[in-house]
Amino acid sequence: MRVLILRLIFPLCLVLLAGCAGMTKEGDSGNDTGAPSESKGEASPLPFERPSAPISELNSDVVFSALMGEVALQRGELDLAYRNLMQAALLAGDPNAAERAARTAMLMNRHDLAQRAVDRWVELAPNDLGGRQLEVLLLSNGQEPERALPHMEAMVAISEARGEDGFIASMAALSKSENHQAAIVLMSRLAAAHPDDPRSGYALVLMAVIWKDYATAEQEIGRVIAQRPDWSKAYVLLSRIHMAKGDKEGARRVLEEALRRNPSDPVLNSALAKVLVESDEYEEGYRRFLKVAKLSPQDNDALFSLGVLALQLKRPEKARVHFQLLWKRGKRLDETAYYMGLIEEQEGHPEKAIQWYRKVSKGDRYFGSRIRIAELLAAGGRLQEARDGLQGLRIHMQNRSVQLFLIEAEIVRDYGSAADVMPLYNKALKAHPENEELLYARGLYAAEIGRLDILESDLRKIIERNPKNADALNALGYTLADQSDRYAEAQSLIQRALAIKPDSPAILDSMGWLQFRLGNYDQASAYLNRAFSLLPDSEIAAHLGEVLWVKGEKQQARQVWQKMLDIDPDSRHVKETMKRLMK
Repeated sequence: MRVLILRLIFPLCLVLLAGCAGMTKEGDSGNDTGAPSESKGEASPLPFERPSAPISELNSDVVFSALMGEVALQRGELDLAYRNLMQAALLAGDPNAAERAARTAMLMNRHDLAQRAVDRWVELAPNDLGGRQLEVLLLSNGQEPERALPHMEAMVAISEARGEDGFIASMAALSKSENHQAAIVLMSRLAAAHPDDPRSGYALVLMAVIWKDYATAEQEIGRVIAQRPDWSKAYVLLSRIHMAKGDKEGARRVLEEALRRNPSDPVLNSALAKVLVESDEYEEGYRRFLKVAKLSPQDNDALFSLGVLALQLKRPEKARVHFQLLWKRGKRLDETAYYMGLIEEQEGHPEKAIQWYRKVSKGDRYFGSRIRIAELLAAGGRLQEARDGLQGLRIHMQNRSVQLFLIEAEIVRDYGSAADVMPLYNKALKAHPENEELLYARGLYAAEIGRLDILESDLRKIIERNPKNADALNALGYTLADQSDRYAEAQSLIQRALAIKPDSPAILDSMGWLQFRLGNYDQASAYLNRAFSLLPDSEIAAHLGEVLWVKGEKQQARQVWQKMLDIDPDSRHVKETMKRLMK
């Protein structure tokens, strides 16, 4: 037992001794880069440099307090953790312990205790921007928000010494404040104290945009532009304000006017390209990004945007050129590999696509790449390999287990044996009992194979828990109308769904189909016409065409079906309905 305690304490002692003997953490020595001191002429001290005060030997009280604080944190005993971490901060002069105490108090929602800890943190590490930012946040929420101003000025000075923007650091802290009015006043006062630095007004505008205070944002950005009319970033921010307000034309106009004065500015050209893309003007956006790439050949973001837009415009060969250049440069590798996989897939090269997808190792595209691999493997006759991959992914990404079960079930339905689908849904529900997504998916599949009992059981479980689940109400109502003569129950369910989602094309289609089954053809065509106008969907087109056909309006029925076939030439629902009615 004694050996175990020593093993626990010894590493902690080393940390504490290192901290007490001369902290190298940001802000304590005034030289957070590890560069030589000013005496050698190679580095400048930070504005609030505080000499360290080493202690010659380790104090047992310090060790006990720090150890107890960490153990209490692991156990979730936040009050005990705070007391011990504060004790360590006071005894050892350790800013790390003070920081831990401050963040523990924030978890406890005890801003009074957090204030005490962060005061100590800033005292011990005056150049630590994290401590200053938390100090500003707490003070802005307190009774004397004006006390935050000296700390904001300190952040400006510290950041300036590092070649960074302290106004943005202050804004980032204040943007989390619960007292928006006090925060705006503080940021305004900081800007007023630096009238010759437009960055201060720029930061104020950013905060106003975050809080959707567009009136303040437009007023202040006008002042920034008047102060520095050649600053591209100011015009970009003004255009984003217009975009946030839904004024795409205004956003475009701001940038085009700025570009008349400086047509070769890559920042303005890039901003305009983004506005064009967000306005669904992909061709113009693509051309504008080509200009950005010409003005700034090393702009990898522009190159990436060109690749994505070329795919959007159905120009895979151009997309390939853009992404291959990015790959050669070693930039945005995971995203590039994913899109190269898409290109190969669209070009009909599944094995090459899989090779590219396997190169995606992390990031937002990792999950999607693994799903595409499974789809391609299954489509290529390697279903078991696809399923093995999905099952392995489920182990490593347990937070997506339900989604992966649903994807595997779809793949088995499309490429495997029908006998394997229901057991897979059962396995999924055993792992995630009563999960609504799985119950819904199993219920719909049960309807497809004629197991109305399973459908009704699963959907009624969902409805019992969530009576306003319009999708479950609609699915059960539609199936009862389509596969049974329980029309009164079906109508009650669909009406409840319509009351929740009155403009849902799927629910309008269900009501139309129910009216058709009841023989109310005029009502049926009215519901179905409305559904089809909202969503030109294959199943809705099949239903509407059938109602029109039965009413004797065969020419109109053919027109509806042909319209759908023009959109989706392989529409199974339309083709099956036409074959059945026109035989």
